[in-house]
Amino acid sequence: MVIYEMNNSKLRWITKAGLILAIYVIITGPAWATPFGNIDNTPFATRANGPVGAILIPQPPAGIGLAQTAVSQATAAQHSPLALQRAAHTIQLLQQLGLKSPAARPRFPRTAYHVSGSQLQLPDLVRTMQTPAQIGDPSNEIQFEFQGFDVAQEAAFRGYLDNSMPVARQIYGPPAFDITVTVILDESLEEIQGGIYDATANEIHLAPLSGNFVEDTFILMMLVLNAFHDDLAFFYDTWEQGFIRAAATAVQVTPGVAPGYDPVNPGPFYCLSIYEAENQPALGNSTFYPASGFSGMLVWRVAMAWSAWYKCYIEDPQFFANFNELYYHSFSEGLQGDVPGLKDIAASAVGSVEGMNFYDWYRRQYVLDTSVRTGSKLYTWNIPLEQAVALIVEHYVTDGSGNEAPRGGQARCIYWNYNHTLSLYAEEGSVIDVASGGASAGEGYLIPTFFNVGGAQLITVQIDLNGLRGEYPYPYSVRGFDPGENDFYGGVRGGPEATIDVFGGFSGSDISAQRAVFGTSLSGGRLQPAQLEITTTNPDSDTFSRTVNVGWDSYVVFLEGGGQSSSTHTFLAGSNGLQMITIPVLAEETDAATLLGVPAGELLLARWEPGRVPSGRYEIWPDIAPFAPGRGFWIRLFDDVSVDLSGIVPDESHSYAVPVKLGWNMIGSPRLEPVPIDQLQVEVGTQDPVSFSQAVINGWVQQGIYGYEQQSGYVLSETLQPFAGYWMRCLASGEARLIFPPM
Repeated sequence: MVIYEMNNSKLRWITKAGLILAIYVIITGPAWATPFGNIDNTPFATRANGPVGAILIPQPPAGIGLAQTAVSQATAAQHSPLALQRAAHTIQLLQQLGLKSPAARPRFPRTAYHVSGSQLQLPDLVRTMQTPAQIGDPSNEIQFEFQGFDVAQEAAFRGYLDNSMPVARQIYGPPAFDITVTVILDESLEEIQGGIYDATANEIHLAPLSGNFVEDTFILMMLVLNAFHDDLAFFYDTWEQGFIRAAATAVQVTPGVAPGYDPVNPGPFYCLSIYEAENQPALGNSTFYPASGFSGMLVWRVAMAWSAWYKCYIEDPQFFANFNELYYHSFSEGLQGDVPGLKDIAASAVGSVEGMNFYDWYRRQYVLDTSVRTGSKLYTWNIPLEQAVALIVEHYVTDGSGNEAPRGGQARCIYWNYNHTLSLYAEEGSVIDVASGGASAGEGYLIPTFFNVGGAQLITVQIDLNGLRGEYPYPYSVRGFDPGENDFYGGVRGGPEATIDVFGGFSGSDISAQRAVFGTSLSGGRLQPAQLEITTTNPDSDTFSRTVNVGWDSYVVFLEGGGQSSSTHTFLAGSNGLQMITIPVLAEETDAATLLGVPAGELLLARWEPGRVPSGRYEIWPDIAPFAPGRGFWIRLFDDVSVDLSGIVPDESHSYAVPVKLGWNMIGSPRLEPVPIDQLQVEVGTQDPVSFSQAVINGWVQQGIYGYEQQSGYVLSETLQPFAGYWMRCLASGEARLIFPPM
């Protein structure tokens, strides 16, 4: 058996058969700071040395017994109702704006462990590993005892569990261990806390009931599914809390389990209908609950994590059961926090999601990025309405441990028309005040409305705040809310006109996109979870296809409809096969190995990520950013590779911005023709763009862009060639962009 020991701040592994599994932690006095965090910070492929987001409960010495106050005090300190009220404020804001049901009540259940001295106690895992018992044995059951409920309440919850547990078992597979769980109505908790699952004591502490039985049972089911994993709960919130919320939803909507349950209403965290609009890099972090207590991003992370994993369930209703079976069978200490290992299991369990292999799909879901990226962040929750767009801005800074703190400021908006040639007027103005303190620190909102702007079109909302910039596509005047109106709508990037055909769970043909937007009713009422295959055809008869998994109510989707390129390029292996490359089109084939025609087991592809913690490190395929115009990569080839490229070419009539970060960046040209460096511009924050040479004088970038030749090594380049990768060094902190001119 493996023991994790903290020794002089370094992790070392000790093997001692028969000893209790322990993770050494330090807890001093009433203040707390989790000792757990990432020991490998590779984006989308981290590893943690313990449960990053769990509540840690100090346990008295053996023989004294665990006082209820210890649970209450640890929960209050590490799951503070006051901090959670900051997150609840976001839901209340949505309610005030008429965008959430008045009945929606945010609650945030979590996992807890006991620590005794310096040990994290996992008794069920220890017991199972010391006996012939099998983790996840098909005969494993969870029995329930109740404390603190009156007779009627207990009867109601027992009746619910009698109906729901067979369904939960079908969706989630058998429990990891054969255990008895005590369900305690814990008056020391506040409703907003929801409850905790105490994995060490096998106890569910349920907060006082809300009076809405289907919502109360939903929280109970989440904690029950937490008990299914028990001592094997994932170390990351986006995995464990995302899994159990998605699976609990699947249980709750099963006919006969919770009559009247609707995940959309009150549904405080439902966002599957607008998932694509909200999928932004700032969602990523190692935990939903940074030790600083900042909870400004909590609602959005909870909502997006369960939506991401529910897309896997839509792909295959056996996903969770298949995953858990493989997880239990292959379990070894540390797997709970080993994202590469967990991804391998998920890839085996589901194969592909939304038309992509699981690894490619995972790399595009930002809430699933458990790496810590330092610096100032801008996140904007944007809800497309028929005549307006609701903008809720979150502004915060992240340090090297994943802690977050709010920042204030004044955000300025520009509303671009569908072809980015004209800024539009909104009566509500273009300024968003982001509070620097108080209950809504780091948050601001605005709902700009648009009239007399030429009809339905794709409006791009540009937000600039403290040197950060966000751009958010808003499909104006195509969203319907009444039954029978548009339940499938969105924008077409790269081309104002297109024809859209939909097949799968719902279907529609010859859907017209004008001024880069479209809207139609596929269901005649409201969508249900289904997979849709979408083909976009532009006026030149070029087609681009993608697959999406949709949920309830409606779905906003953003499609590619620009000019296409079909070309062939040969990458020569040369003397040692090592070279820097770029793919200057948005390829329809998302898998890098398939695109390059290289067997997956032989593909050697890497990309430098300057924004990582610690400062800069390589990402290695498949845990790597996908090909996209403007991104550079290292590749090593053993043979010449001829690539047939089919995909969207960046619009040559407009400039193209490649984001760069402080430090060295791997870039490539997004053009199919050579681009002289003296034609490039650099833009930093909200300042006007300047020539590359002036950017050098300003101290924004280092002089020179470097290519690589096998015989000569690094060479100073005067022109960026198609398909070649390059190095450039950004000296400006914050956000910067390398701008390629129109051709």
